[in-house]
Amino acid sequence: MFVKVTIIGDTHVKSINEIPNEMIKEIKKSDWVIHVGDYTFVDVLHGLIELKGNYFRGVYGNADPKPIWDKVPLKEVIEIKGKRIGITHPASGGSHENIQTKVIAEFKNDNVDIIIFGHTHKPSIHYKENLIIINPGKGYLEKAYYGPSTTIAILEIDDDIRASIKEIRA
Repeated sequence: MFVKVTIIGDTHVKSINEIPNEMIKEIKKSDWVIHVGDYTFVDVLHGLIELKGNYFRGVYGNADPKPIWDKVPLKEVIEIKGKRIGITHPASGGSHENIQTKVIAEFKNDNVDIIIFGHTHKPSIHYKENLIIINPGKGYLEKAYYGPSTTIAILEIDDDIRASIKEIRA
């Protein structure tokens, strides 16, 4: 039986109540939720912890205030079903072109199977040798914006690892 992980990030909202309903439903259906930073308000972090308890993991991003830094790390490596997962934003930000190279270098000594990161607001799944690199994309809804859609990543882990991006509409 697989473990389902919902990956979100760059939510940029003031409260858990502003996270899209469809995203909250996915979080509730999942075994784990991982947030890759840029909550921007501590209430969002508290709400996710309340929803998932010990099955929540997150890191802080470059848009997060100190109260969030005090509660979650800059970088974390966790293990789910024997797969090592590196999580970062990265909090230093940086150009979109160099982010993936930067996060791979950040975990080079951690023997991870999966790297999850945020910051760019662009969802992606890349396979590089024995590594899966995932960005869940933008975690908030905008009514008058023609950029990237609101998305999450879904990770299913058993003997294998399956990753997908899901568009959120409401």
